[in-house]
Amino acid sequence: AEGARGWPTFLILAAAASITQLFAFHTIRNQVFHTTPLFFIAGAMLLQPLFALALPLVAHIGDWIKQRYAWYIQTFNILNFTLAVMAAWWAARLVEDHWLRGSSLAWPVAGAVAALVYVVLNNAGFAAILFLARGHSPRSILTPQVIAADGALAALGIAFASFWRSEPWLIPFAVAPVFLLHQALHLPELQEEARVDAKTGLFNARHFGEALNEELARATRFGRPLSVIIGDLDLLRNINSTYGHLAGDAVLGGIADVIRAHIRDYDVAARLGGEEFAILLPETRRDEALEIARRIRESVASTPFWASTIEEHVSATLSIGVAAFPQDGTAPRELVHAADLGAYRAKLKGRNRVIAASKEPVFAPVGRIGADAELADASPRRRYVPTAELRKTPTMPKQLRPAVALIAGFGVAAGAFGAVFGTSHDAFGLVALAAFVAVTHLIALQLDHGSISMSAIGVLAGAALFGPRAALPLSVAAAAVDWGVRRLPMREIVLDVGAVSLGTLAASGLFAFAPGSGYLVLLALSVAAGAVYFAVVATIFGLAAAAEGRAPWWGGWWSRFAWILPHYALCGLVAGVLAIAYGRAGAWALAAFALPLLALRETQAVFQGHVETSAANLRDAAETIQTQTTSIEQMNRVLRNRSAAALASLASIVEARDEYTAGHSRRVRDLVLLIGRELGLSEADLSTLGHAALFHDIGKLAVPDTILLKRTPLSADEWLVVARHADEGARIIEHLGFLDDAVPAIRHQSERFDGTGYPDALGGEDIPLAARILHVANAYDSMCTNRIYRPARSEEEAFDELRRLAGKQFCPRCVSAFGRALAAQPQWRAVASDTAS
Repeated sequence: AEGARGWPTFLILAAAASITQLFAFHTIRNQVFHTTPLFFIAGAMLLQPLFALALPLVAHIGDWIKQRYAWYIQTFNILNFTLAVMAAWWAARLVEDHWLRGSSLAWPVAGAVAALVYVVLNNAGFAAILFLARGHSPRSILTPQVIAADGALAALGIAFASFWRSEPWLIPFAVAPVFLLHQALHLPELQEEARVDAKTGLFNARHFGEALNEELARATRFGRPLSVIIGDLDLLRNINSTYGHLAGDAVLGGIADVIRAHIRDYDVAARLGGEEFAILLPETRRDEALEIARRIRESVASTPFWASTIEEHVSATLSIGVAAFPQDGTAPRELVHAADLGAYRAKLKGRNRVIAASKEPVFAPVGRIGADAELADASPRRRYVPTAELRKTPTMPKQLRPAVALIAGFGVAAGAFGAVFGTSHDAFGLVALAAFVAVTHLIALQLDHGSISMSAIGVLAGAALFGPRAALPLSVAAAAVDWGVRRLPMREIVLDVGAVSLGTLAASGLFAFAPGSGYLVLLALSVAAGAVYFAVVATIFGLAAAAEGRAPWWGGWWSRFAWILPHYALCGLVAGVLAIAYGRAGAWALAAFALPLLALRETQAVFQGHVETSAANLRDAAETIQTQTTSIEQMNRVLRNRSAAALASLASIVEARDEYTAGHSRRVRDLVLLIGRELGLSEADLSTLGHAALFHDIGKLAVPDTILLKRTPLSADEWLVVARHADEGARIIEHLGFLDDAVPAIRHQSERFDGTGYPDALGGEDIPLAARILHVANAYDSMCTNRIYRPARSEEEAFDELRRLAGKQFCPRCVSAFGRALAAQPQWRAVASDTAS
């Protein structure tokens, strides 16, 4: 066929297709976007059949070496592309060589038919295989952004082939719009990032919710099992306060790795927020889910997580709840709530365990007065701000109006001067270009910080083609769209006309150096003209923003506009190519460029909409999670306070058994806080220390009165019973679950610094610091209190005894800190602490 080429064309197209195939954008549902179809369509229009047949195969060789896809996946990709390319080749030959042979419309119609055939067959093939292999709905695969992207690439492929037939050396510049499309295809990656948690690499709450809805619908339709696991990291706040938040992040990432190692390819693991993880297990019964949860819990508990910021390992545990469909719920919220309550029960029962969902209430009814009131007082209060309020644009102040009038007047006057004294006489071309500017400005993509408009391509092309005469007509064309469609205030319209006119005049000044210099110089000047146009327009609007008082001039300019500088530089390059094409093909070149830009804008808009929707859903999910977390924390605080109050009552019962020890635990609590503050302990450590002191004698509940109140010396057996009270008290506190940090201090309160104490004969620094502090405070108060078997000592005598036994029975550092604290605050019994209350 006419225009067919041999080896040179094939090698160039194959090289270009191979390179672009390496730079693909992977999105959800394993879809891939790339610009390779441009060269496949060009090959279908230009190559002989054998070369067209080999083109997809050669293009995928580099991709296979880089990605190492499974052989059956890569085979299907090559065959699907080959089928689409050969069908497009056959359709083009049928139109050009038979139906419209000899007609001037043969080539454009053949190109349109080839593009249509390629887009339909290529996408239909991928939709069919994804539906058969993975169950994805064809409607979810053949989305508007997919069709728009392939349509834009097909149109550029036809333009590529057309340039190749007439002026092959212009090919590098004819594909300039591909850079804009390549930039637009980054948006699927943003959408992909919007569904992944940055700290762990797991999915986020929004994607987990979508996957749960989809899998639950399938399980309901086919009567299949499904389970949900909710895991809550225990004591993350303590890890953060002890080792720092970076160490906490390392633990979160390590737990995510453990979860990934224990789930299947089709399971969905997510981080819901904070320290909460979720796992969706399709085709999984409750007993199987419980086994998976147990393996994950055991692996987390036995894995030390390396924290590089502190250069040591950190241990952590998970409390896990498991819910199954349909036993524990038939709706997504019911399943997640049931599993979440299971995780909460696991925490209440001591953490680091797996609990199946249950219909039993977490809290027993205790009446509305008390718990409900406490929860109501701490319930989060949200203020809903209307969207209109967030997007409201501040009105223009009076001090800005003279500047607007000056800039607009100068711009309009300069544009009018250029229109009168310009040298171009192509009125039809100027009108056509004004229509091009109006259409591309009409489809501008509106963003939170501005807009991305392709109208700059037409404005800069007008500056290159028509010089100063284009400034005012093209700026008015864009402003007419803003006034008629977007209903912007007239003063802003006038400012836009002035700014765009001045920017166009500045760009046309650069293009004045292009005549007679060749295409390469024109294209180089086009890039510079795009930057100059951007600088003029952005500076004017930056000054306007500064005059409104919204930001300093330079800061406002940079934050609001600098991010789109590359966009305008690329627009300048495309405008240069458009000017060259207009010089060779006339107004038809505008139509050839307008169609891909329309498809590009549709692709950008759909992707941007997905990203904004994902971000909004993510914000809603974060608010919901924060609300639930706050409620759970408050319930936990209520339960903790009530349990602490109950234990305090038990401690009082212990003291009530012996009139000589009344108030002992509270005095010891005040003493340990005095010592702890002197040693510089954190508030969290002081809170733990205060609880340990308050409940350090709780184990005496297991000591009979005949031994506890005995006035004569204890026998060896009786002494062993008393000595076990610390270990017994530690077990009682440990069963509570929320005072785990106080257990070591209670258990080891009777260890001696020289290693001769009990229950484990620890010595020196091996004894927990809290236990050493408690030992000193307990001994001091005991010596200062009347007992059955001896009278009280004076405070001076008691402290001298501590000092005498420092290094043997007591920790020297704790005794020294106690002495300094007593010297600074001798009335220690008056010390009050809110930390341990």
